[in-house]
Amino acid sequence: VPVCLGTDGFSSTMWTEWKTAYLLHKVWHRDPRRMNGADVARMAAYNNAALANVFFPEAPIGKIVPGAFADLILVDYHPNTPLTPGNLPWHIVFGFHESMVTMTMVNGRVLMRDRNLLTLDEAEITARARALAPQVWERYKTHVTR
Repeated sequence: VPVCLGTDGFSSTMWTEWKTAYLLHKVWHRDPRRMNGADVARMAAYNNAALANVFFPEAPIGKIVPGAFADLILVDYHPNTPLTPGNLPWHIVFGFHESMVTMTMVNGRVLMRDRNLLTLDEAEITARARALAPQVWERYKTHVTR
């Protein structure tokens, strides 16, 4: 059964999910050989793409080919050790961080360039969130333990 990775509560970024998947199985089984980086990469990249293709069959997902959805990110990553195809999964698990993303493209449209959002007003969103946060906390304070 192919296993996929996603974010649903424990973390808010896929790279944290990669690291969690890599480490959690080792701790649970008390075996450092469990769940190597290549297995995590397979789950996160290939299995996720295969599942997405089931639900969105109109264009290939997870491939850089003509006609595919052009969903890409550029990452500003300067590793301290050599980066090779053989060790890429471990670089992603332990080296990548969401703050390193410099460009985001969705379906061929650039949404963020040089870490600046092009389609949303971050200052406006932040101001609105700060204004609404007290109301949200008031509604949910009985559900939140301190």
